[in-house]
Amino acid sequence: MRKTTVEERRTEILETTCQVVIERGFAATRVADVATRLGVSTGLIHYHFESKDHLLAEAFQFAASADLNRVSVEIGSADSPLAKLDRLFSLYSGGEAEAGWMLWIDGWGEALRSTAVKKISQDLDLRWKAALESVIRQGLADGSFRCSDPDGAAWRLAALLDGLGVQVTVHEGLISSDQLFEWVRAAACAELDLPVDAFSKLARPGAGS
Repeated sequence: MRKTTVEERRTEILETTCQVVIERGFAATRVADVATRLGVSTGLIHYHFESKDHLLAEAFQFAASADLNRVSVEIGSADSPLAKLDRLFSLYSGGEAEAGWMLWIDGWGEALRSTAVKKISQDLDLRWKAALESVIRQGLADGSFRCSDPDGAAWRLAALLDGLGVQVTVHEGLISSDQLFEWVRAAACAELDLPVDAFSKLARPGAGS
């Protein structure tokens, strides 16, 4: 049997920590919970991560970075700036996004108390906003969008997605993920000087698959 490498073990610990945090939250997650889930000793966890705070911060960065990398792959495969935007919106409004939203929301709360998580949270939010702004600038370059303030537009659309994502995830039944998707589409039309039906010819990414 092949021996697990240090990097593979770290990844296994981080993946498991994310699962526990989604179930219990950052504050209630203990190193012992992660060790028990993996069937290993707490000493093994501490061998790879010097403290609980270090473990939780690294797990948050691991999961959020995976989300952002998935965004990059998805929008990279779309054939127009409009389609790229739609894929990006869909990734953050589908049912499969719920676990990711739970981690992000709890991570924002933990950032109020943890300097390490605050730094990671800020860096990740900036990466997310930069991905959105990049798509907007592509649309400006090819003439499909018109916007005098792409930086501000990216921040406003990101904030709308974040705010609505919190409502969908935390206040079940208040608004739906479909409403989130359509409202963000409408906001993008207003921000980028698009016809109100600009997205109507695009099927929702992943629909029917």
